[in-house]
Amino acid sequence: MSRPLVAYADGPGSPRSAPATVAAAVGLSDPEVLLGWTLDDRPWLADPALRGTTVVPGYALAGAVADGRLRYLPRRLSAMPRLLAELRPDVAVVAGVRRGTDIALTGSVGWARSLVHEANAVVVEIDDEAPDLGGPRIDVQIAAVLDAPPAACSVSSRRPDDVDAAIARNVVSILPEDPTMQLGPGGIADAIVEALDRPVRLWTGLLTDAMARLHERGLLDGQATAAYVWGDGPVRELAARGRLRLTGIEETHDLTLVSAIDRFVATNTALQVGLDGSVNVERIGRRVVVGIGGHADFAAAAARSRGGVSVIAVRSTTSSGASTIVERVDVVSTPRCDVDVVVTEHGVADLREADDCERARLIAAIAAPEHR
Repeated sequence: MSRPLVAYADGPGSPRSAPATVAAAVGLSDPEVLLGWTLDDRPWLADPALRGTTVVPGYALAGAVADGRLRYLPRRLSAMPRLLAELRPDVAVVAGVRRGTDIALTGSVGWARSLVHEANAVVVEIDDEAPDLGGPRIDVQIAAVLDAPPAACSVSSRRPDDVDAAIARNVVSILPEDPTMQLGPGGIADAIVEALDRPVRLWTGLLTDAMARLHERGLLDGQATAAYVWGDGPVRELAARGRLRLTGIEETHDLTLVSAIDRFVATNTALQVGLDGSVNVERIGRRVVVGIGGHADFAAAAARSRGGVSVIAVRSTTSSGASTIVERVDVVSTPRCDVDVVVTEHGVADLREADDCERARLIAAIAAPEHR
């Protein structure tokens, strides 16, 4: 007899209750888990008996993936609704906030909307300290409500340095007029936001404090649309002013919908970029680092957008001095046909009119000099 499946909503502020606690709340025991983007540690992640699956193996899940307790499924975020429909989890556990007599999703909506509609039972973890950022109301029957355990130490992204700033200047130099932008987390993305000198629209998987501050600088057009938030004061202020629209990946990562946005610019980073323009965001050698996430979704949408640009912005070397520009990537996470421009601190490789030989020459020219 198979073990019951407890599926967790993902993202910053995602549920922290132990799988056994969640399962017991609906009369089940000995569950397996389905996990996504999990930033901060949970004590039960160290349990030798933990078994399950993840689609984002980095951050707090790296140890459990490395020792085989969690297996990694390579999936685009846009494919998660289909996967959840196929798996039909026994229990969904999502993070919620009270809104009058209702309960709403917290700042990380992610795949929670699909999850609560596909699972046999829904457990909501309530964090009375979490702000109500205007997430969607939970519109299904709730089987149980749990109090959220104390949060672990918060995880913060690396502050931008001079290399990030040089990359950011190169990215800003190629932006179209009146762009709608998507950015991932990290120092490069924060540096790009800081370097912006014109109003932009935001349609992104993740909204950070750096992005929210565009409103304070008068550089945010309309509402920012996002599936996840990772921040504090600036994000709360943006929501309080009605400038934040939280929705699920069913909308934010939908290829048809996003590619219909004119001048959509996807700006993401990479572990490796091959000389043909292929991108690896998953693993180095046999070591799995992180999952595909929304990288392939947004790159494809930008490559199809009228006037849009699919940008890969990456430091030319790793912290150990290895080149991020390689002859062939270890695994193709995002195909070369969905990459328009590669940017490092050494320049811009515009691949939109380049054949294979030209691509190799252009990309090699922006590698670190010692690796060219």
